[in-house]
Amino acid sequence: MIDWVYERMWMVKKACSEVELENVAIFVPMEYKSAVLIKELSKVTEVFPFFVDDPTVKKDALEWLKANGIKVFELESLKEANASYFLDCAAVLTRKARKIGMLNRIKGVVELTKTGVEILRRLSIKAISIDDSVVKGVGENIYGTSLGFIDGLLRLNLFLLDKTIAIIGFGRVGEGCARILKNIGCRVLVIEKDLERKFIARMQGFEVVDFDKLRDADIIVTCTGMKETINDETLNFIKNGAILCNMSAVKDEIKFNLKPKKLGFVEKYEIGSKKFYVVSEGYPINLSIGHGTAIEVMDRTFAAAIYALEYIMKEDFNGLIELPKEIENKVLKF
Repeated sequence: MIDWVYERMWMVKKACSEVELENVAIFVPMEYKSAVLIKELSKVTEVFPFFVDDPTVKKDALEWLKANGIKVFELESLKEANASYFLDCAAVLTRKARKIGMLNRIKGVVELTKTGVEILRRLSIKAISIDDSVVKGVGENIYGTSLGFIDGLLRLNLFLLDKTIAIIGFGRVGEGCARILKNIGCRVLVIEKDLERKFIARMQGFEVVDFDKLRDADIIVTCTGMKETINDETLNFIKNGAILCNMSAVKDEIKFNLKPKKLGFVEKYEIGSKKFYVVSEGYPINLSIGHGTAIEVMDRTFAAAIYALEYIMKEDFNGLIELPKEIENKVLKF
């Protein structure tokens, strides 16, 4: 798989051939596309890739990097990284830097996710948000990520077309998941608090329902970016036999104080006469059991991030900004 991914990621290769970078620490989910990104960046500068050992990690991608002479670090060793610039996902590196008292060493952060952007807004750090771009916010979040979502669902080996599926959170990722499920013939329920997003969901023809309608759902998908969206207090809203999965970058969107039984990558919970299932401990289903977002989509997102790294290293500005338009236009022309 990794060789096929490497063959297809020409945009990352092109971007790396055109930039001059200082040393950079990287945290992105450790899968095949991110391994290619790390390898190509290592040709331009010294890279310090970090990972946390969870179900989203593709072990063969790690081994491929090591075989190419690239050392991959555990997050606890962040202080050892000789890098003042971060390419970050969900602000994992930035939050760790704050925790260990090294925020003052950070000269700039390129952040890939909405979750991370919200954290960076509260910090006085020079940063660029990739998530606010059309390339990432629309191309990846709405259209690309949903294909990875379907990839993950199909690995459950279920017949989806007769299922009622509830999407909790109609942000861009939730919208993409809802659209693709509707297109293949599922009944889709949308649960959303924000009035504007509820309106948009209705205008697109979705059933927008209250939380108690989860009782109708065969599959429940969390896309809120908030911890414990589904928890012990919501157990009454989960039907017997329901399957729960997460599509957010946030860990613990699904969390119960119950002891599950392991069924491979699925956990079975029982309370009284009710049973329900959680896929891959609540880690993102597209990454934990699927292959993640399509190669071409991540190739473009990562190319934008590479150009953003050069921009943040060379240009003088303060605080958090959106991806500069000249970078976005350059990547959109690829």
